Amino acid sequence: MNLTILRRSFRRALSTLWREGEWRTSSGSLLGICTLFQFLLLGLLVAVSLQSLLLSHSDLKLEIRSKASRGEVQQFVSEILTLPSVERAVYITREQALARLKAEDPSLAAFFGKSQTNPLPDTVGVTLKSLGDYAAFSTFLSDTRWQQVIDPSLLPTMTRQEERTHELLRVANGGQHLAAILLLLACAILLSTIVEFTRRSALSRSAEVLAERLVGADSATLVLPFVWEATLLLWGSIVMSAMVLSLFLLALPTLVPELGDGGALDPLFTTAVPIVSFALPVALVLELLCAPLLAAAGVWLGIRPSLKEASL
Repeated sequence: MNLTILRRSFRRALSTLWREGEWRTSSGSLLGICTLFQFLLLGLLVAVSLQSLLLSHSDLKLEIRSKASRGEVQQFVSEILTLPSVERAVYITREQALARLKAEDPSLAAFFGKSQTNPLPDTVGVTLKSLGDYAAFSTFLSDTRWQQVIDPSLLPTMTRQEERTHELLRVANGGQHLAAILLLLACAILLSTIVEFTRRSALSRSAEVLAERLVGADSATLVLPFVWEATLLLWGSIVMSAMVLSLFLLALPTLVPELGDGGALDPLFTTAVPIVSFALPVALVLELLCAPLLAAAGVWLGIRPSLKEASL
């Protein structure tokens, strides 16, 4: 198959799409399916980001006993910082905790202003490097040296926190599997839409197909214009759906204030931005490259009955 046939088929496909109005209905269906595909892909990436967030950071707050001396606390923090499982550790006095709490919720400032005592304890904020480091850190805290520094009842709380994190990980994994299944289903629907579009186009041009078959045109020459038509419609739908998704992502921080700095979803948003920024352009290129293959498969399934009838 030479370039002349490809160029001729391409020009014929453009002419047919321009002349006939049936492509508008099909392009609308393809655009809807491609947009659904893009948002499902976004959902998959969010599930991946959630899993990455849960695995990468595990924050703990350790309450310091009121009877612990400053030297014991400093030694405890120093020992924590030497652990390979710990990313960082910060000692927070009760005064600092109270000031931070008042800054985060000004309505509490008046309440604590009436109280002459500070009910908050000294704490040590610890960030583990990964979820798998819970066990090693729990073993470290079980050491008898630290029984006078921290409350031993904290260990069951850490265990429950680890269990909740594993539950969230299972939810994230389930979300990934569900999104992947829905993406495959969207591809199947897209293929069936192309088959139906090709079938209708072939029926409306059955006389043209028969005439070309009578003058000796082979199957490839007959099929190529339909492949180009479906490919052009797919390319247009993919690009437009990507634009819709981009506009949605640009407006998302405004629509969901919790994604902003200090919001409840800020850690997830921060983790997802580099993943989405890399994966979506790569996915767009792959979609554009795979579009001709999907179009060829759908066209062949849709036009085969017409080719058989024309050859009889």
